Amino acid sequence: MGERLRLADVERVPTERLVELIAESFDNLVTVAVAEAVHGRFLPPRTGRLLRKAEWRLDWQDALLCAGGELQVATERMRYTGDPRLEVTEHRLGRVRHRAHEAAILVKKLRRNDFHNSRERKNGMNSQATAQAWLRHVFPDEYTDLVQRERARRHLSDAAEPPAFRDVHDEIAYAVAHGRISAPRSPRVDALLAASDATVRLAAAEDAKEQDERDMALRHPLMLKRWENALRELGATVAERARTETPHALGTLPDDVYALPEAEAIAVLNARRFLAAVQQRRMEYKRYIRQLTQALREREVESPYALAVSEARTEADRLLVEAHPSEYAFIRAELRPYEEHVGYLPLSLVSSPQRAEIKRRVLAALSDGTWMCPAP
Repeated sequence: MGERLRLADVERVPTERLVELIAESFDNLVTVAVAEAVHGRFLPPRTGRLLRKAEWRLDWQDALLCAGGELQVATERMRYTGDPRLEVTEHRLGRVRHRAHEAAILVKKLRRNDFHNSRERKNGMNSQATAQAWLRHVFPDEYTDLVQRERARRHLSDAAEPPAFRDVHDEIAYAVAHGRISAPRSPRVDALLAASDATVRLAAAEDAKEQDERDMALRHPLMLKRWENALRELGATVAERARTETPHALGTLPDDVYALPEAEAIAVLNARRFLAAVQQRRMEYKRYIRQLTQALREREVESPYALAVSEARTEADRLLVEAHPSEYAFIRAELRPYEEHVGYLPLSLVSSPQRAEIKRRVLAALSDGTWMCPAP
C-alpha cells in the first residue's frame, strides 16, 4: 500500500505528486474529491481543474458517489448515536452531493460530445445524407438489390458479416474471440469464468466491501455480464435489510430505525453501507461497458471490411438517387427551409420530434403520390 492521503494534506501536495497518489489508490482519489468538494476555495485551483479533466472526470464521479454513500450512512449512524460531529458531517455530505451533481453534468457533456462527433450524428445534420436515408425508406427492395450488387462486385461475402448479437455481452465475447479486443486471461479470470453463480456473488460482495483492493478479474470483458448479474442480485437481496424502497438508491432512512435496539439499528446501517458500495460498483460496471462499446464502434468503422461495405452502400445510394432524381429532389426541397447552412441541418433538429414529423409527412407524400401535386 502506498502513501495514504488525509484531507488536511491535499492542499500541500504538488499536482504532479497528487496525480501519482490518486492513480495508485482509489481511497486517495476519494480523499481528494472530498477535500475539493468541502474546501475547494482553499485549495490550489489546479486541483479542481485536475479532477474535471476529461481523463479523470469519470473517476471523479465514481469517487464522489462512493464518498456520498459513505457519508450518508455516517450521518445516519451519528444521528442514531447522538454523535456531536453530525452537523459537520452533514455539511460535508451536502458539499459532496453538490459536487456529484456537477460531475454528473460534466460526464453527460463528455458523452454528448462523443455522440455529437459520431458519424451517425454528423450524417443526421447533413441534408444530402438525410435525403438519401429517407429515399431508402421509399424504395427499400430496390436499395437492397443495389447494395447486394455492389457487394458482389467488390467480392464482399456475407460470411464475413458479423453475426447478430442478443446483447452487448455477446458482442464483447465475439470481439474477444476474434481479437478485436485484447483481453488476456489470468488464472483468476479463468477460475471465475468456471465458477458457480454463488462464488461470483461472493467475489462481487468482497470486491464491493474493499474500495482500494479491487478484484480486476471481475472487470475482465468476459466477466462483465456475470459481475453485473451478481451486483443486481446482491442489491436485491440487501435492499430489504437496508430499509430502502429500491436497490438503486438509499433514499431516506425511515424514522422507526432510530427507535430500534442498537444491534438491530447497526445491522440496518451496515446493510445500507454495503448497498451504497454495490450501487457504486454498478456505475463502474456501466462505465466499462460504455468504454468497450465505444472502442468496438471505432475499430469496426476502421476495419477494411467495414470500409468496403461502406463504399458499397455509398455507391448504392448514388445509384438510387440516379434512378429516382425527382423524388430525391423533392426530399431535398422539403428539408431546405430547415437548413442552418446550405446542405446542413441544425443540431437541434437531429433528434427532435419536429424531424420525425417532417420525415413522416415527406414519406407519406411520396407513398401516396401527392408530392407530385403542386401546392395550392
